[in-house]
Amino acid sequence: MQETHAALGEAQEATNNKPNTFRRTIWQRPNIHTEEDERLHRKVSWLELFYDLVFVAVIAQLSHYLAAHMTWDGLAGYALLFVPVWWVWIASTYYNERFETFGLETRVFTFLQMLPVAAMAVFAYYALGAMGAQFALAYATARIIHIFLWARAGYYVPVARPMTNRYAIAFSISVVLFIISAFVQPPLRYVLWIIGLTIDIAAPVLTLRFQRELPRLSTTKLPERFGLLVILVLGETVVGAVNGMAGNHNLTWAVGFVAVLGMALAFALWWVYFDFVARRPARPSVWWTLFWGYGHLPLVMGLVAVGAGVLVLVSDLNATNGAKQLIAVAMGLTLTVTGLLEVTLRREPNEPTHAWISPLMKIIVGGVAATLALFSSALTVPGLLLILLALVATQIAYGVWVWFTQDIPVDDSIS
Repeated sequence: MQETHAALGEAQEATNNKPNTFRRTIWQRPNIHTEEDERLHRKVSWLELFYDLVFVAVIAQLSHYLAAHMTWDGLAGYALLFVPVWWVWIASTYYNERFETFGLETRVFTFLQMLPVAAMAVFAYYALGAMGAQFALAYATARIIHIFLWARAGYYVPVARPMTNRYAIAFSISVVLFIISAFVQPPLRYVLWIIGLTIDIAAPVLTLRFQRELPRLSTTKLPERFGLLVILVLGETVVGAVNGMAGNHNLTWAVGFVAVLGMALAFALWWVYFDFVARRPARPSVWWTLFWGYGHLPLVMGLVAVGAGVLVLVSDLNATNGAKQLIAVAMGLTLTVTGLLEVTLRREPNEPTHAWISPLMKIIVGGVAATLALFSSALTVPGLLLILLALVATQIAYGVWVWFTQDIPVDDSIS
């Protein structure tokens, strides 16, 4: 007995001397993020980057659709298909911004979300034809997962419940419309899509007064998240130049020159976006943040359209005016929206760009680029691309000038 008591005493003493420890929870409940209020930096996770790969697939299909339908009807169809794809990405991005956890449930739900998006990629090219019902059901499935996640977050985070409840109700109405659309024929199907997407897009606006009471959105992770998507989308222009050359059976120096110009356009657009937009967060207001987030939709649509235009022009130097008009309008849209996005950004005391001259330059140049569509028949493919590249170069030159001529204060206390 004495030996037993001694052993128990030693075990108790070992327990008392053991440092405090904890085990990670394998399946975690949602909890609202407060890092921005605590001035902590957040980064995009590797899982989110992997998740974006499935969007690369569906955006590639939409780019190929647009490249094969260089008409105003084709452009309208491209927009109708792009918005639901974008909205699935936005929904997952903002859910993770608010309630991202680090248990196994995040990986499980992310994979489940990837499956309907992959299905959207499969059906996207023919979604305005034989595969419309399948595309609608794939979108509805992705949104049902989002509704569950928002409702789950509201259940465990009461302070967010006014927002999440409204999301769940509005998004459920949209899902019902998309499901019904699978069983009706065009054009009624597309009318239901438009109504459903309008409800989806309007829902966040109806929650702004509740979002003001929640912790602020990240000014570090969100710009990085959107910037990474822009890079993936710009890859479509690079792919367009490469595929255009690979599919051209008459490779000449002229074809190579046009491919180089296409890649130069992608590089120039990357330069402008990341020098003027991505390096700064939106102004600290829910309205500015909303405009900043929504403004990326036409920007990304324009970038993908530029890639489709490059693909067609490199494939055929004698391309129809439709392809030349498309790339001119797409460049104009991209530059104009970039200027408008710049207006939404926070300005620090040492910001080198001018508050209104810098965005106004992009809006004016964007208008000039779009106007070139009116003169497409008089311009050769290389000539058009050279003019577009020169227009973007004016923005690059301005950025270089203000950045490298800025007087930077030196702290004399640092020796």
